[in-house]
Parts: sequence; structure tokens; C-alpha cells
Amino acid sequence: MTPENKNDVVCPPSPTCKPPNIWSDDRIFLAWQRNHMANERTFLAWARTGIALLAFGFVIERFDLFLRQLTELSGGRLHFATSGHIVYLSLFLFVLAGVATLLSGIRFITMRRHIDSGEPHYSMIPDILVIISMAVIIIVTIALSLPSIWAWQHV
Repeated sequence: MTPENKNDVVCPPSPTCKPPNIWSDDRIFLAWQRNHMANERTFLAWARTGIALLAFGFVIERFDLFLRQLTELSGGRLHFATSGHIVYLSLFLFVLAGVATLLSGIRFITMRRHIDSGEPHYSMIPDILVIISMAVIIIVTIALSLPSIWAWQHV
């Protein structure tokens, strides 16, 4: 790889690699801005994900409370086989929302430094965390739903 013009910087990521002079060429400046805007969009997407996880945990908690109130208002005629463990799923989602928001902030700052220094950087860690988190949510939801499913089949 050779630079097409003298202002382009082509070097492997290392401490001796210097960032490009963003003011030397409009193309470099616009590319630098696009990278920062993409980093900000990614940060906002992760923040929205954290808010969605928080809202989903809140909905789960409130729905369980709604079912209990519905049972009391019906005079005990309605029976929902709910386990008290649904609270753990909502608490897990609250914690996961906080972790996602915290990690998104750390990732945003780290990527901002990498963009400013001109070194390429890519990490699979956020993708792996999302996959693991979703798998845990699905497994816990199924595990907490099994008592209700068994109770409905045996009624």
C-alpha cells in the first residue's frame, strides 16, 4: 500500500504511527468527521439499547404486578401460575441496561481516541456481549416460564 498523495498516511497501528493532518485536505477532514459521527451514532444506538432493556425490565415487573392485582380483583377466581422469580429477570435486565450504557460510554471514548490518533481499531467484544446477553435473557425467560406452562398443561 502506497499513499496516493503526500498527505495520506499509510502505516500499521503502532506507537510511531502519527495521525493524518486533518486540515491538509478536505477529503481527510470530511472522512475524519464521518468517523466521529459514526462513532456518535453507535454510542446513541447502544444508549437506546440500554434504555430499551431498562423499559423491558420495568414492563416485566409491572405486568407481574398487574396479574396479581387482576387475581385479587376477580376474587381469586382467576389463577395465574406465576413464580416469584420473575423479579430476578427484571433485575437482571436493569443491571444489563446499566452495564450496556456504561460500556457504550467507555467504547465511545476509546474509539474517539483511536479516531483522533489515526490508528485503526476494531473490537469484537461488544458483539460478543450482545450475543451472550440475549442468550441469557432467552434462557432465563424460558426457565421462568416453565412452571406456568406445566401448571396450564396439568389443569
